[in-house]
Order: sequence, then C-alpha cells, then structure tokens
Amino acid sequence: MAKILLPAGWTHGTQTEFDVPDGPLTEVLKGFALAHPAHRRRLLGDDGEPLAYFNVYVDDDPVARADRAAAEIGADSVVVIVPPLAGG
Repeated sequence: MAKILLPAGWTHGTQTEFDVPDGPLTEVLKGFALAHPAHRRRLLGDDGEPLAYFNVYVDDDPVARADRAAAEIGADSVVVIVPPLAGG
C-alpha cells in the first residue's frame, strides 16, 4: 500500500498518515477524498477532479501540476500534500 501524508493543520491534530492503493495519482487522490469525506473539499473541486492549488510530492519529488495526470503511485510510495503558503 502507498501512503498519503496530510498537513497537521488539515487534520486538527488527528491522523495525518493514511494507507491508499497504488495507481494513477489523480485516481489515488479521488479515491482517498471519497473514502475520507472530511478532506474532500480540500482535495477535489465541484467537478470531482483534484484541485491544482496544493503541491504534491511523491517520494520527496515534486509533481508538477502539468504532470499529475500521468503520475503513477507505486505500492511503496509516499504522497505528501502541501497546502499553498502565502507570506510577505
């Protein structure tokens, strides 16, 4: 099984690591969001597709937004979701 790691701010101090099946990144994200409805609004748009505004890393490598549809998640992969940060 692969893993998804969410930021602690999204989980309010609860579970931040989740087991997910391997497969295409977009399908992994959709499946996770459907299985964990509390996180759906942060991950999927109204059309049911993954939102583009957050950053995704697979095994510590960033996945560009343009490459997400083609990215594959292996059985031992770790997917890290990083929310956008604003600063001044």
